[in-house]
Amino acid sequence: MFKQVLDRVSKETSGEIALNYVAEISGHHRIQASPGLSDAVAWAVETFKANGLEAEVHSYPADGKGYAWSSLMFKEWSCRDAELELVEPQEKACFLARWKESKLSLIQRSHPAGPVTAEVVYVGKGEDPEDYKGLDVRGRMVLTDGDVQRVHRLAVEERGALGLIYYGTWIREPDTPEGELDDALKYTSFWWAGEEKPDFGYVLTPRRGRWLRDLIKDSKKPVRVKARVDSSIHEGVLDNAYAVIRGTTGEQVVVVAHICHPQPSCNDNASGSAAALEAARVLQKLIKSGELPRPRRSIVFTLVPEMSGSYAHLASRESEIPDMVAAVNLDMVGERQCVTSGSFIVERTPEAFPNYVNSLMECIFKEVTRDVKNLGGSSSYALFRHTTTPFSGGSDHYVYSDPTVGVPCPMLIQWPDKFWHTSYDTLDKVDPEMLKRAAVVTATYAYFLASAGPAEATWIASETHSRERALLLERFRAYVEKASADPSEAPKHTRELKAQAAYWAEVAAKAVDSVKRLAPGDATLEETVAGFVKDLEAEAKAQVKAASQTMNTVLELSGLEAKPYRKPQMRKLEKEADTLVPVRLFRGPWSTRGWDTKLNLAEQDELRRLNKDHPEGRSVATLAMYWTDGARSLYEVSERVRLERGSTDLEYLVGLYRLLERMGLMKLGHR
Repeated sequence: MFKQVLDRVSKETSGEIALNYVAEISGHHRIQASPGLSDAVAWAVETFKANGLEAEVHSYPADGKGYAWSSLMFKEWSCRDAELELVEPQEKACFLARWKESKLSLIQRSHPAGPVTAEVVYVGKGEDPEDYKGLDVRGRMVLTDGDVQRVHRLAVEERGALGLIYYGTWIREPDTPEGELDDALKYTSFWWAGEEKPDFGYVLTPRRGRWLRDLIKDSKKPVRVKARVDSSIHEGVLDNAYAVIRGTTGEQVVVVAHICHPQPSCNDNASGSAAALEAARVLQKLIKSGELPRPRRSIVFTLVPEMSGSYAHLASRESEIPDMVAAVNLDMVGERQCVTSGSFIVERTPEAFPNYVNSLMECIFKEVTRDVKNLGGSSSYALFRHTTTPFSGGSDHYVYSDPTVGVPCPMLIQWPDKFWHTSYDTLDKVDPEMLKRAAVVTATYAYFLASAGPAEATWIASETHSRERALLLERFRAYVEKASADPSEAPKHTRELKAQAAYWAEVAAKAVDSVKRLAPGDATLEETVAGFVKDLEAEAKAQVKAASQTMNTVLELSGLEAKPYRKPQMRKLEKEADTLVPVRLFRGPWSTRGWDTKLNLAEQDELRRLNKDHPEGRSVATLAMYWTDGARSLYEVSERVRLERGSTDLEYLVGLYRLLERMGLMKLGHR
């Protein structure tokens, strides 16, 4: 039913126009709450207006004091110039970093400094007190490839260092092996949240950093640099670009993309903002010409500084949130895949908030992947890499799809990108054809949902039922395949499968039921949805029975005896977690920036060790947050995470939630 919209949108959409938008946006140095971001937002607003949309700049205080829900609105930062010059030994004198050559050569949000001449001391990672043993860094610059926030605390706050010189990089096998980015500057920033001691720093490429490191080690005399930063941090504004295509009702569908990041940052995320701008242009033109009728719901476009802009937008419009039927997030959608190495991805909503939008997006996406036909013309397929993945987070959909916000928001993204957050994220890595695909998917999704009534909702319910049923069957198949490798545990597997199946059926049923949001009170839709839900529940029960029989057959054929199932006793940690009932104190995901300063130094170290000792902890915590509804115990929350992602980390969650309570983001009640 969306194909007519898709065809009209496809004919009008231009990847070259979107590429021109990327070129314009990437010319601005777009740090959150900065003049460069404000300039980019102002340009976007004028572009929306030129394309016929209502548009305006929405500004929010960036004072380092106020909060949008739990998100600290940090101060505005601007920089006019910065240089780092090697002055001793004189025979090696040269410029190491210059703002006018690359904006990424400075650690963003650096305080003003100098000009000052100082010795450079190499501290390795500089993340542990042992790294400073026998070193005097007071009044000196420290060279490091460690975490700059941690090094700032240990070197500057506690030991009196003057500033930092950073030369770290990304190493992510297999797409970004060691050495791949030796000549790229990594996007690095201070994230000031309280009354930290002012600091400044520079970024070198890994190759240049190793050269300076070796020079320090080999030189018989001190290595000195001359540093200067002309910047300011002050109370200012954080700007969003806001545009709207008016519908005939007060409801809305939201398109969001973050427009921030250092110059050039083309794929991340000038590409998402450009695709949103092109989708807006296309829809406005088609609606104005009468090729598409005016939708019943407004289509809102927000180009924001990542996360903080979405927090501000939603927190300032809480009364509008119930009218936000759905959203979509565009992040890094323009990749030239033969260079950047990623795949085009539809990321689903979290299973704590299952929704029909995933099925609709996948239907549209499937049509866009029909690049060419096979030799006989009997089927078509894509010439680019693509997939659908479970929820991961890490961008603005993380805010919208939080169940406490309740605006279902899938994401379009390409990942991995080997040049992500580096000076190599340039215009030559952007593909206009990928931009066009992203804009087409976005425009079709937004317009179809903005126009959907009972008939469209019934069709979406059918698609959601079919896709959720297929996912249900795939989950059963995968479980039986895994369980068959250990047939002696058949009774245990059967017991676990029943719990899994109840969860899978619940998630599938809620996804189908969510379609009623598009046509509330429509009797035909409600009857259809009820039938689909009943079918999913019956299918889950039938599959449990069939899977149990299969596992028993495998057990018999293997000649093994079944180990009797004994329900495991709850461990001490599980019992403790089952007495704790976490209550979130803020709407939206918790943003710990600023709140972690409420911890004392020992507690901050505890949080750092917790994250270091539990590498997957943050992923677990993101999903746990969504399952935290004020009724479930922390143990029950952890079990929901296990059902969703296949594993959990209760030890991490207990430690984290206790620290969140100390920060003031969480209350832990008791049963």
